[in-house]
Amino acid sequence: MNEAHDQNTVNLSQRRRLGPTVRLEALLFLCLWLGYGTAINSDNLIKFNLQQIGVEALVVRHQFYLEGSSVPELWPGGDVFFYQGHKFAAKQPGQTMAGALVYWVLRAFGLRYENNYLLTSALVTFFTTSLMLAGSAVAVFRISRRLTKAQSLFWPMLTTLSYALATTIFAYSGIAHHDALATGYLVLAFYLIFDLPRAGWDGWSEIARGAAVGLLLGLAVTTSMLVSFMVLACVLYFLWLRRWKLIPLFAVALLIGLLPLFIYDARSFGNPFLLPNVAGAHLFADAFFRFSAKNFGDKIVWYTTMVVVYAPVLLPGIFGLSYYPRSLKRTPFYLCLVAMVFVLVAYITNIQTGGDCQFGPRYLMPAMPFVCLGIAGYSYLSSGAERRCAGLLVLLVGLWSFGINLVGAVLGAMNCPDGRNALHDQLGRFGRGEIGHYPFALWLLAPLVICSAWFVWSLMKADREHFVHRSAREQSLAIPK
Repeated sequence: MNEAHDQNTVNLSQRRRLGPTVRLEALLFLCLWLGYGTAINSDNLIKFNLQQIGVEALVVRHQFYLEGSSVPELWPGGDVFFYQGHKFAAKQPGQTMAGALVYWVLRAFGLRYENNYLLTSALVTFFTTSLMLAGSAVAVFRISRRLTKAQSLFWPMLTTLSYALATTIFAYSGIAHHDALATGYLVLAFYLIFDLPRAGWDGWSEIARGAAVGLLLGLAVTTSMLVSFMVLACVLYFLWLRRWKLIPLFAVALLIGLLPLFIYDARSFGNPFLLPNVAGAHLFADAFFRFSAKNFGDKIVWYTTMVVVYAPVLLPGIFGLSYYPRSLKRTPFYLCLVAMVFVLVAYITNIQTGGDCQFGPRYLMPAMPFVCLGIAGYSYLSSGAERRCAGLLVLLVGLWSFGINLVGAVLGAMNCPDGRNALHDQLGRFGRGEIGHYPFALWLLAPLVICSAWFVWSLMKADREHFVHRSAREQSLAIPK
């Protein structure tokens, strides 16, 4: 009887602690989502119109090729190629299909590109890329909470906000961009694998989680080929768990996630395995892997410079990975994390292009959440003084990095020809008063301020309660003299 009562007391205590955590995660998601939405601007919506052209073509004319729109903002420009008399985007179709689902709903409410291009394209972006990246930040928060020592929420929150607001992810959060959307899919899939134990009961919850992992990984490849090798590393990570009963449905879900890509390729190019970049190889061969010692060296210098200038917070993340304990470094989680970063760097340093007209190293976006998880590694420093110094340093670098990427998010991420001077050029535009229109600013700014204040209050309260529970636990474990 007493044991049952004790168990009920423990369960009640766990539920009470879970409530503030769920509220904190929900507020974190809302703050980031509203913040991303507030920063959506006309400069990005107009210059990244290719991301909207395919959406309109698919929903209105039920076609994958791009020409035929009566809306001037939806006339194809760059990053397209001709194939059998039609224009196609040199992109994977996942972003187009995700946007088409949103636009189909918007049309039911009377919103159309031809009536209000900026508002409609902003809504498509808000409910695809912005939504997915805000969700991925919550996943990073959950992972970092599990990784850090149970001292406070400082390191998990610093890790999360560094990823969400101080990297190139922030600059592209207000764009219906395929690489950013695929990054969101990949992070969510990685978290679900991380949260799935190696052994245990294969109930409906675990089966659904395994299927979600497969679906997200398939959608990631359907959306961007940049993450293909990273997805393969995640598949190996999932298989290592040896949850054999979950694998069949995982494989089926993976194929379902890839199915839109196969349909697009078959309808557009007559072959379900002929990818857009391959079909347009006569124009876009610079994205194919080709080792050249000179190109490799140039790319190493190029990406190092871009990280230092546009995403300096990644540097403490890289070093922080080395501070995780040896026991953790031998786990498949850590090996998969390092492998994903390695294969992406190996790929982008051995192709000719570096990502034209960009703000920051956009080809590194899929690796940024995993590099930022290294920030949580500083929680394993041996002394409190070392942890405080490391925390202060990362915080200062993060604030500087946030300011840089705020420029890209608010003023625009399209900077031709190669984005080398993007920060300087955008600050020059700002000085000349060349500021675009923000379709959601008046709608979202007040909710953003309210959610941010509530989030800060909840964070302080959760950290205080965490300290009280930890102190009480230490006292209960203390050995009386």
